[in-house]
Amino acid sequence: MQDLAGVHQKNYSSTAGAEDDVQTTVQLVSDETTELVMRVLMYGVTPTISIFGIIGNIFTVLVLWKHGFRKCSNIALVSLAVSDVTFLIGFNSVPKLLYEIGSSLDVFTYSRGVSYVLFVLYQIFHIMDYASAGVSLCIPVLITFERLMAVFLPLYFRQVVTPRRTWAVVVCLVVFWYGFFIHTSFYSEFDYRFSLELNMTVGVIQRSAYHYSNVKTVFILEETWSLLMMKIPPLFTFIGCLGIGIKIKLASIKRTHMTNSSSGEASSNRTTKMLLAVCTLYTCTCAILSLPTYVPQYFYYTMTTDAPSNLGTILYQVINIVLCINSSCNFIIYVVMNKNFRLTYKALFLNLSRDAKMNF
Repeated sequence: MQDLAGVHQKNYSSTAGAEDDVQTTVQLVSDETTELVMRVLMYGVTPTISIFGIIGNIFTVLVLWKHGFRKCSNIALVSLAVSDVTFLIGFNSVPKLLYEIGSSLDVFTYSRGVSYVLFVLYQIFHIMDYASAGVSLCIPVLITFERLMAVFLPLYFRQVVTPRRTWAVVVCLVVFWYGFFIHTSFYSEFDYRFSLELNMTVGVIQRSAYHYSNVKTVFILEETWSLLMMKIPPLFTFIGCLGIGIKIKLASIKRTHMTNSSSGEASSNRTTKMLLAVCTLYTCTCAILSLPTYVPQYFYYTMTTDAPSNLGTILYQVINIVLCINSSCNFIIYVVMNKNFRLTYKALFLNLSRDAKMNF
């Protein structure tokens, strides 16, 4: 992830005056190895995972569309799938790849006009990337709340959790996060200047005057971003999932002593377990995303440093890969744990295959 200004500056060499632990980390990986690994990860690993995730999430939307949106859980899951698709597209955008590893430096090595167009597209995809990630990381909170109501307050569940309210919450999340990152896009600007390293004029994304005149605001927004995206949601989800898991276990023990357990209750428990699996994966992802906060000498956010070590640069991309995996494998959970989803997907796939053969 980048800083709020969207400025991602690479520095594959140590800087004078750096701390000893950072210097040691820099020496662990050479500049050439770092650049090679980054190209493999960004050109190979991440796009492969993301293509699989985009296809899987599209099928998720199609299956949930057939199931309908009378169930609030379906609304939350289709919203999660759509936000995951837009995140994966934004994260793997061509302007980003051209800028971040198109050369040895973070620059656009094209004419002024082409570079500026790429900058505008970079900003658009940057907003899509971060806003969609914000929505994706907050929807599990909605899922957890919906399951808490279903498990602990079943009598009031349908009164409190309704499709209209669920849609309203999703729309509010989308509006909030897109508005948040559209505003932060003004913290960066485009410049076209001569590069001594490349011996040519290049396009550069740099922090704007607006950023420097609002340093305190930037700090507050970064803290707000961190709290609302990576601290409060996973904590709430973890505690909620723990409570739901205990409740389900106790209900399972009680059910073993009963012979007239209703099919509706069993179906509800299967849905709850599937949603718990989604939230568990999400919680593990957030734990990995928080590593830069606790192990800054090895893991970095670019918002905390403009010159990460070579190892830190690689691990930064590994964290991004984990986020892509989180957005790509929910489809597998649905297929494995939900029989109705599996049957609908199978029928949908067979229909598509039959139509393709007929057209051929």
